[in-house]
Amino acid sequence: MKTRSSIMALVVGALIAAPTIAVAQGSGNGNGKRNGSEAQQRAQVERVQRDLERDRFHDRQRISDPAQDRDRIQDRQERLRNMATEKERQQFLAQHREEIQVRARNRNIKLDDRGNPVGED
Repeated sequence: MKTRSSIMALVVGALIAAPTIAVAQGSGNGNGKRNGSEAQQRAQVERVQRDLERDRFHDRQRISDPAQDRDRIQDRQERLRNMATEKERQQFLAQHREEIQVRARNRNIKLDDRGNPVGED
């Protein structure tokens, strides 16, 4: 039983070490074509990482602060309450809907007739 465990450990160690040794030998062989493709792969990885970081940055900008949203809603409700006529309220709400639609278009968000976001089909 102890011998079997020792043999398994040696086999696993050899399987783990073999690719590492092969890579180390391959990188020192002076083959310019291989080094060029490795450089291309490295550049591709760097581009992907840069793109992911850029996307994360833009996502953080798109996400709004819930406290600001609450403040904005309360401000709108107070302005509506302070308006003297129904006509003023309707004009304000129409303007507000237009602003929402412009923001949605700028963010590539589709809205339904009621102004709610619509999921992609």
